[in-house]
Amino acid sequence: MGTINSLPEFIEKLDESEANSFPRIIKSLAIPNSDFEKYATWKEDRYTRNCIVRTETFELILLCWNIKQETPIHEHGGQKCWVYQIDGEVEEKRYQSDESDNLNVTSSMKLTAGSVTYMDDSMGYHTLTNLENKRAMTLHIYVKPIDSCEVFCNKAEAFITKDLEYDSFKK
Repeated sequence: MGTINSLPEFIEKLDESEANSFPRIIKSLAIPNSDFEKYATWKEDRYTRNCIVRTETFELILLCWNIKQETPIHEHGGQKCWVYQIDGEVEEKRYQSDESDNLNVTSSMKLTAGSVTYMDDSMGYHTLTNLENKRAMTLHIYVKPIDSCEVFCNKAEAFITKDLEYDSFKK
């Protein structure tokens, strides 16, 4: 497979492929940041979730991060998830529960432009944080859309179900 140089080409490849081909397709991405600009929205108090495309078989969401914004610790509602770093630098921390249900960090990885990471619920939980003093963008590719997931609530010291929403959905 050659390099994928545009967002429409990427969507077309995903649309005509089985989920087991997604890793190979994602590794061939070389899409310019400008392809994502029309989907980007920003908020001062939290990262944004901007849906690029949602089908029965996959979902692409652009997350836009201001300085030091982060996700709660979460799982993926039973779906496979790849994160492609578009711009900036984001840290991924992974967690596992021990026999006392305490969450322990099992790994930490910095994502830079062009990096890809993969996560599914069998691997535990994770969180993403924008480490830089500038904005960042990540593309999240899910096998089947996710409408809710379990997130760790610090106040309750437990996981709760959270319904997921988009900040924008442009067709």
